[in-house]
Amino acid sequence: MTNIIPFPSPMPAQEGEMQYLTLEQFFQVLTKQKTIADLKWEKRHEECLNELRPYSIADLRRFWDEVSDETSFYEGPEGLFDCADIHTVLNEKGDGYYCAV
Repeated sequence: MTNIIPFPSPMPAQEGEMQYLTLEQFFQVLTKQKTIADLKWEKRHEECLNELRPYSIADLRRFWDEVSDETSFYEGPEGLFDCADIHTVLNEKGDGYYCAV
């Protein structure tokens, strides 16, 4: 039996923490393409984008125009948004050229 592939050692989990994965995500972790931390970051990032998606193009343009030169974030009554996320959502809405330099 020389063709045995060893099963990867289990990853340490924090006490009381449970992570739900799709089959695709499971195989990405199993094959070490991504880590659980990567998947958590992607989920949080998608939540940030989902927070911006309901805004109109006019609002997104205003957010873009008011991005701080020092921090690259828009901070206003609507919340705190990264300029890259604003640009991503404007691209999704077909108005990404507004951010082009």
